[in-house]
Amino acid sequence: MKKNKKSFSFLEVSVIVVLASFVMSFLGASLIYKHLGGVNFSLINEDQGLRELIGAYNNLLDNYYDELDKKDLINGAISGMYGVVGDPYTTYLDKNSSNSLDDSLNGKYKGIGVKIGQEEGKLKIFEVFEDSPAKAAGVEVGDIVLKIDDEDASGMSTEDLTNKIKDKKSFRLTLDRGGNSIEVNLSVSEMFVPVVSSTVIDHNGKRVGYITLTIFNDTADEQMNKHLSKLETAGIDSLIIDLRNNSGGYLQIAQNIAEMFLEKGKVIYSLESKSSKEDTKDATSEKRNYKIDVLINKGSASASEILAAALKYSYGARLVGNTSYGKGKVQERSNLSNGTEVKFTTAKWLTPNGDCIDGVGLQPDVMVDLNSDTYNPDNILTDDQLLQGLNDITQ
Repeated sequence: MKKNKKSFSFLEVSVIVVLASFVMSFLGASLIYKHLGGVNFSLINEDQGLRELIGAYNNLLDNYYDELDKKDLINGAISGMYGVVGDPYTTYLDKNSSNSLDDSLNGKYKGIGVKIGQEEGKLKIFEVFEDSPAKAAGVEVGDIVLKIDDEDASGMSTEDLTNKIKDKKSFRLTLDRGGNSIEVNLSVSEMFVPVVSSTVIDHNGKRVGYITLTIFNDTADEQMNKHLSKLETAGIDSLIIDLRNNSGGYLQIAQNIAEMFLEKGKVIYSLESKSSKEDTKDATSEKRNYKIDVLINKGSASASEILAAALKYSYGARLVGNTSYGKGKVQERSNLSNGTEVKFTTAKWLTPNGDCIDGVGLQPDVMVDLNSDTYNPDNILTDDQLLQGLNDITQ
């Protein structure tokens, strides 16, 4: 998905406005339709399809036995128009779907930097993020939340606590740590939604950086750059990038990350629309030279496949795991004036060697399945695909 949004002008009074807005910039005269509140449109009557749609709309409003909600008619018509295209990525997004997509790709949030869950009816700290107010205040994994300010936290859900935190600039938490009650003062701040994690693995006498990217949200490139710097300061010899189950995100962010590794002038991807084909090449002087393996699986899609393909064909990285999802199309989103959106495919993307992987996916250089019977998420060395990557990259 392209990061930048385009906006079209849509009126809420009629579905006809949705279609007419595309026509108005090209045509000159005007015609008034009785159900459009006196809105003028330029020579709509020259388009047979629009005339039929107008007729159906007017007929329904005039003759249906009961009252009709015009907004529902508009939303239904837009949804049907985008659905009939037959492309699963071209779709109408209602407000909930639009907000959900925005939330998933929003790279920042306000909070204190912890992951809180319930265990045996108590609010427990399961993770404390780096560079967060919670980390600076000394909050630890395993702490139990007893109070927020002077309010008893027993019986609160995680959502209750989150909502109370959002409404405050600063507050005090009373925590139970191993039977001892302690208090910490915290300030709410804006932070990255953590989508990148990293560590160094010593394997076969080599120091291998292992970096996981879960989604290409709008701060993923900043986070990736920070983690790369940390790994390189630790003296890594090579790098494994884990894109498994990464469903994609912003195309621009994938491009930014690819440019951290590729030489200037190397092709990252190509976009092929119905009228043109355009290559996107690395335009930066930044590059890396160490060996890279990329872990992929069936859940690696879209921007993940763009980055994996760029690293394979323009950097020389090797792909390890299972065949990727195979989403070779690019979408843009457009805002409608009622708060909804439409998302539509504008082009297909090609790998640096000119292949379209839509419906096919990227084939690993080293095919290996993850043994779910022996895999323990708390022990990365039980991960067969990661182990294969470690063996491959340290040969």
